[in-house]
Amino acid sequence: MKKYFIAATGLALTLTLVFVACAKKKDNNAITPTYKEDANGTGGNPTKNDVTVTTGTTGITNPASANSGINTGSTGFTFPTCSSTNSLSLKAINGNINVTVNFSSPPISGTYLVGSNVGTGLCTVVVVDAPNQPAGVVWYGKTGTVSVSTSTNGISALLNSVQCIQQSFNFPQVTVSGNMSCN
Repeated sequence: MKKYFIAATGLALTLTLVFVACAKKKDNNAITPTYKEDANGTGGNPTKNDVTVTTGTTGITNPASANSGINTGSTGFTFPTCSSTNSLSLKAINGNINVTVNFSSPPISGTYLVGSNVGTGLCTVVVVDAPNQPAGVVWYGKTGTVSVSTSTNGISALLNSVQCIQQSFNFPQVTVSGNMSCN
């Protein structure tokens, strides 16, 4: 009888081990496919034939493709009047073309470096709608000099090959040269 009891106990233990080994275990950390109704979250793209971008950025394309130049002293440019002692900017306008030189204080006679900010000995140059460039593109002076001459009659400036670029692109460039004045 003892033999049968040991055999039955052994068989019961073996069957228990087989049953435990074959039982499905649920792993809460596993990624498993499921139906949208059973899943947590949004269930994916609601319009599967319309691909949407959810991360990253799209590349910006440059609308301009070639260098160009402006001579502010050429025919067609007008210079709005300004008070010769309080002006912080000079403008040259020809149709839609608009060139502006900005200073931190009323300019005095001397040479100013073109930069991204105004300051002592620094000025900025901004060009809107440069010729032979796409409409609406704004160009910012990167390098060059502006020679200023002041008198009781007004302010005049000579732009010496001021190279302008777009805010996000270094190419192409617009080169601005020529005289500007106001009185």
